[in-house]
Amino acid sequence: MAHRTRDGPPPRRSPTTTTGRASTAARTTTTDTGNDRHRQRTQEDMMALTPQAELVWQGRIHLGDEPGIHGDANYSGLSVELPLTLEKTDPAAPDATTIVVRTRDVQTFQGYPGHLITVAAYVPDPAQPNHADRVVLASERLTSADDNLKEVEVDLSGLAFPAYLGVRVQVDTDVPPGLYDDFLLVRLGNSSDNFAFVASFGFRL
Repeated sequence: MAHRTRDGPPPRRSPTTTTGRASTAARTTTTDTGNDRHRQRTQEDMMALTPQAELVWQGRIHLGDEPGIHGDANYSGLSVELPLTLEKTDPAAPDATTIVVRTRDVQTFQGYPGHLITVAAYVPDPAQPNHADRVVLASERLTSADDNLKEVEVDLSGLAFPAYLGVRVQVDTDVPPGLYDDFLLVRLGNSSDNFAFVASFGFRL
């Protein structure tokens, strides 16, 4: 991941040169004090998701093409998918909820679609007993304009509950390899009116 320009990706960097935010991140990794890190994470923890939202997961997962620039995060490569189980608490409520994705350091190029967030359901395959199908319910693109917060509205009509969902975040690979954005996935939440849907991390039978 390299320095962003207004018109698109910069020229490819040489193998011996690190430019832009990657070098900044590397320097920050080596110079941050313990107090700075504690204060930064405390500020993250105090950030509200949305009204009536519940926290499902929080952590630090690094996505991108430069392993190691976020040394205290787990590196997942170009994509990651988090599983969650969704329970419906109010049978009369509309079959809809909002998945809330929080990130850090997203810096996308203009002229490219942005990082892909997909919410899918894993449902029984009617044609094959003891098999499951992956059905995409909703998708959104995450760009710099979202300021590291994306809310994905999900239509749950036709699903049986508990429902098993996967929230997948994929790096924008329309950008040439070697120039991908490196960013952190830090929080996943669920928001529904009057907590009509409650989510838990992982698939729970």
